[in-house]
Amino acid sequence: MDTETELLARLAANHLHLGQFEPLRATLLALRRKNPELAIAILRTIVAAAGRFQDVLFTPSCPSPSHLAYLSTLELLQYNNPTSDTWSLDAVGLRLRAEFLLLVQVLIDRVKGKRQEDGSNGEEDSKNWSVDIRVLNKVLEIGVDRLKADVAFIEGRNVDLSVEEDELMCLHGVIMDYADVFDSLCWNISEQMKGRQVENSGLAITIRMDETVGGGAQFREEKEEMEMKVFSLIQKTVQLAHLDAMKECLKEGDEEGAISHIRYLHLDYGVDEAEYVLVLQDLLVRILSKRAGYGDTWHAIQEKLLHIYGEALSSNCRQLVERIEIIQDELHRQEIEASRVLDNKQIPPPLEHFERHLVEMKLDKGSNDPSPSLDTAIHFCMRDMYHYARVSGLHVLGCIMDTSLSVIKMELLEEASNILTLFPRLRPIVAAMGWDLLSGKTTARRKLMQYLWTSSKSQIFRLEESSQHSSQSDEISCIEHLCNSLCYQLDLASFAACFNSGQSWNLRSSLLLSGNQKMMSDIEDSHPEPFVENFVLERLSVQSPLRVLFDVVPVIKFQDALELISMQPIASAIDAWKKRQDIELMHMRYALESVVLAIEVMQRGITDERESYHALALCHLKDLGNHLESISNIQRKVITQPYAFDFLFLWGRDRKLLGLGDCFCSAW
Repeated sequence: MDTETELLARLAANHLHLGQFEPLRATLLALRRKNPELAIAILRTIVAAAGRFQDVLFTPSCPSPSHLAYLSTLELLQYNNPTSDTWSLDAVGLRLRAEFLLLVQVLIDRVKGKRQEDGSNGEEDSKNWSVDIRVLNKVLEIGVDRLKADVAFIEGRNVDLSVEEDELMCLHGVIMDYADVFDSLCWNISEQMKGRQVENSGLAITIRMDETVGGGAQFREEKEEMEMKVFSLIQKTVQLAHLDAMKECLKEGDEEGAISHIRYLHLDYGVDEAEYVLVLQDLLVRILSKRAGYGDTWHAIQEKLLHIYGEALSSNCRQLVERIEIIQDELHRQEIEASRVLDNKQIPPPLEHFERHLVEMKLDKGSNDPSPSLDTAIHFCMRDMYHYARVSGLHVLGCIMDTSLSVIKMELLEEASNILTLFPRLRPIVAAMGWDLLSGKTTARRKLMQYLWTSSKSQIFRLEESSQHSSQSDEISCIEHLCNSLCYQLDLASFAACFNSGQSWNLRSSLLLSGNQKMMSDIEDSHPEPFVENFVLERLSVQSPLRVLFDVVPVIKFQDALELISMQPIASAIDAWKKRQDIELMHMRYALESVVLAIEVMQRGITDERESYHALALCHLKDLGNHLESISNIQRKVITQPYAFDFLFLWGRDRKLLGLGDCFCSAW
């Protein structure tokens, strides 16, 4: 060994005894360039001794042997093959053992520091404090023993380092005070136990041990088993402490306090899974039982559930998150089964809560208390419906459709409209399907179409939805056209019923055009003859509106007939062409009617030559001319015009009034 190397070695020893790790580290780096074998030997010696040397003055930067051992381990791992010739484990295993030693030392230092800050509160408190320190020191000795070199490990076989479960249970208060440190300690233990499983599988380096040492391998195995048992007890004790703390919090009604312990739970730490299920189920039941409607309470509950899952994810235990999901799904399933037993309407609980919330919003509309908006309630209900469908094995849209049709069958039409607020684009198809469920009930059908289709609220929802999915707002689907056609049929039936009962009817009474302007309470009073309406609807299902209209109301006025036929919904160019043909047929029909009326007036004018008859006859002939001008089809005009002219001419000739007939004919 040259002089410079010897000086560096002595300098390293001086810094070590003065507890100056940074100067020691710098010296070892310089020594590594001169003699790397000596530098790594010094670090191995420090780590194998767990930093325990006599006459070492520890400083705040390196306050204990455990800190010295951990920092030296980090430096040792910078070398190639840091564990060879000393330990039968890899670099990761050595780092984990050094971390274990450091974590236990941190716990001891914190307990002592808290003792000094709080002072003595009596003999019992002093006794508890000494017990905590004694148990932690025994655990620390296990960490020191695990850092020893393999040969030194065999030589120290007579040392008893066992820790009983009762001793660890005394650390309950310390575990609660320093939960984060114990959580890191349990994770470290878990990683060490995984490394031991790898060793037992034959993948680790084989222990090089002198077989002449009597029972060395067997002793090492027994010692490893004892240490693993203590490690498992530490993990189990920490878990039981947190579970007991959660139970106490739940007894006191402190749900937030119970949730704060979830981040420290881990299902692989030796506690029966049923213990976790019992506590977590009690917590979720307490939280979910406070749910009522979709107001502020529901929002607070959702925040707590998100907090629970956030804490569970922080535990880095996937099984814990899955177990919470299973418990929550089971609670949802129980709620669903209870709802099916008690509710005759078979409405899913989320939709029932949503309906109740809408009723409360209407009742509180005049109050000054702030209530959540409808969009927020819809958002909440949609989330609950997703979980309901997932647990029930159904589809969300299927649930909405089945529930809506079920309440429509019971004629709870406003409730169906509220349910479809969640999915406005389902309104037309539900209205079309619900039409057949209300067979023979024209009033209920009219309310159905008004709630789900023609109301201003429904139109707004559909326009908002269509603006998100289509740039052409004038396009409608086949289902929407069907709904318009059904409303049109109701208008024809309403007109026929009003005409038959002598009541007036105008476009403001139209369901298709009026929207939500007509009050629901006026519907039943304005249509006293459901038989006529059902008869017209039955005819409209197989015949054209034009034929049914003139068969049921043969004396209908031209203006009324024109308004009703013009209201007919159009879905294609063919429908528009058919509509024009119907209007021309109406003009042909009323042209001939004008001829008949004109002849009738002229017949009266023969016996009574008052000017009023001549003016009235001329008015009918002008109507005849207007009808003929409105006929654009040449063939129909050729057929209609000669018939009308011949009819008038023959009537005038028979009565020897050819001049009068020519005068009338020249008028048009």
